[in-house]
Amino acid sequence: METNSRPHGLHWFRNDLRLDDNRALEALGSRVHAWLPIFIIDPLLAPADQNAPRLRFMFDCLEKLERDLAARSVALQILEGNPAELITTLMRETGATVVSWGNAATPLGRRRDEQVEVAISRAGGESIAVDDHVVFGPDEIKTQAGGDYTVYTPYRNAWWRHWNDQPRLAVRRVRLPRVALEKVSLPQNRPVPTRSDFKDGRRLPAGGARNAKTRLAAFLAGPARRYHLDRDRPDIDGTSRLSPYLRFGTLSSRRCFEDGLAAITADPSKKQGVSKWLDELIWREFYNAILVHHPHVLSRCQRPEYDALEWSENDDHFKAWCEGRTGYPFVDAGMRQLRSTGWMHNRLRMVVASFLTKDLGIDWRRGERFFFESLVDADPASNNGGWQWSASTGADAQPYFRIFNPVAQGRKWDPEGTYVRRWIPELRQLSAKSIHEPWKSQDASPLYAPPIVDHSAARLRTIEEFKRVRRMKR
Repeated sequence: METNSRPHGLHWFRNDLRLDDNRALEALGSRVHAWLPIFIIDPLLAPADQNAPRLRFMFDCLEKLERDLAARSVALQILEGNPAELITTLMRETGATVVSWGNAATPLGRRRDEQVEVAISRAGGESIAVDDHVVFGPDEIKTQAGGDYTVYTPYRNAWWRHWNDQPRLAVRRVRLPRVALEKVSLPQNRPVPTRSDFKDGRRLPAGGARNAKTRLAAFLAGPARRYHLDRDRPDIDGTSRLSPYLRFGTLSSRRCFEDGLAAITADPSKKQGVSKWLDELIWREFYNAILVHHPHVLSRCQRPEYDALEWSENDDHFKAWCEGRTGYPFVDAGMRQLRSTGWMHNRLRMVVASFLTKDLGIDWRRGERFFFESLVDADPASNNGGWQWSASTGADAQPYFRIFNPVAQGRKWDPEGTYVRRWIPELRQLSAKSIHEPWKSQDASPLYAPPIVDHSAARLRTIEEFKRVRRMKR
């Protein structure tokens, strides 16, 4: 029988900015009578550019979470500073003895959490830390020998076997603690910046759990049916656009899998499309596990033999790539979309990453950092995994000799030039035949720069560089 003698608790919101299907919050609700939700802007969240798209989106999600909690007469406490110090102070001020949160994947995040756990224990409290950002935690999917997967397809197969044996369904109704603790006045308290605080004009999606659910439902009702056919076409709105919501946890991966499988059951004609989409979500789980088990990937090549690659230091080339001025329309359209919206179609992410590392020969780490500061859905694990895949230095990577041809990619995935015209107005007058090679057309605008490198020559240089490094390993 529940009584008021049950302990008080704190829930530390991080990448779980929702009240539905929140495993850590559910665990706290079963243990405590009263609670205070908190969010801490710690040093790991504070880049040089506070206007970074991922932070703008995060604050929008945070504002909506604050409203959702207020509707339940619960106040969200937002603080800035050292989590270990702030949480133990709140424990002392509120009498809380239990603190819950979702596990981190990055080395710095895990080190921070270890320090928080030690501080809570010294203060006489208890920590509840669970894997909530993915369906299955990094230690739940293992090889038969008990090791970690470094190739996607075997990982995916093991993942689905685990799901079939132990489906991790969404918690439809989270049991929240019954009583709300009052906020504590601390010097580190701060209000949530609102969308109106950002003035640079970039168009970002609206955050929050409700918008995430609406987008998921719309995707499963429409584009999901043809996802397997349209997912590589940036000229077609054929993807879910859910990555920012998954990044900050306004929607759980479990809900995506449960609702996706339900959509297949309700309409078997959606099986190919939805199944392919769910397989793509498993890449996210794969990269999360890679980062936890191989944390060195954030600073070095996962395949150590490629640490010997010699990269170009051409800053002019890097700047041209960042600004969408390489002279290759498909690449430039992707980079301009990124700069304008904080998002880029996944096919373009692979193409522009291949171009930076294989055509320009620039270190993948420079591109990874640029993406992380530019993307609204910037996730350390997925961002790193994608870049190392494209650079051929990581897990289950693109073979080094398979190098995307930026012209051929444009013709294949943007056959009418619709996507390029949307983002490169200088080329709108060109025909579909000419638009991916404007330097061959007399109608090309002089405002659009010619190619900064020759793809064929760059391809040969890259292959020779990889061969050189591979010979060193023998």
